[in-house]
Amino acid sequence: MATRLVANEWGVILRHEGHDLLELQWLPTTAAMTDGGFMATLCLFASEAEKVRARRLLIDARQFRHRFGDGVMAWRDAHIIPRYGAAGVRKFAFLMPPGFPNAGKEEIEGPAIFPTKWFVNPPDAMTWLLGA
Repeated sequence: MATRLVANEWGVILRHEGHDLLELQWLPTTAAMTDGGFMATLCLFASEAEKVRARRLLIDARQFRHRFGDGVMAWRDAHIIPRYGAAGVRKFAFLMPPGFPNAGKEEIEGPAIFPTKWFVNPPDAMTWLLGA
């Protein structure tokens, strides 16, 4: 069961009770989101992960429509990924739209101390996140 913790114009953050899992569901409104809105939403997600000491994170990007500007992903690597690790995150999953080319790929991204894996099937993402 998931509880809504907080939301903004572009996303909703849920806590999956009993699973040490936080989820960010991006909304279709991301089509009009700026890079600043993206950054603010990731800061909000990182803050919630720090508060609850989440060991697992899921970003549902199936409705994500924003196009990143220059330097945004470098900013994420420098300012957000380390916060996730410091919060205690041990697994990170992305839920992507059907046809996503990297579905099934697992890697440790940039400065992360945890694996990230991409999925197109929600049950597969949950199975991987909740596994040992």
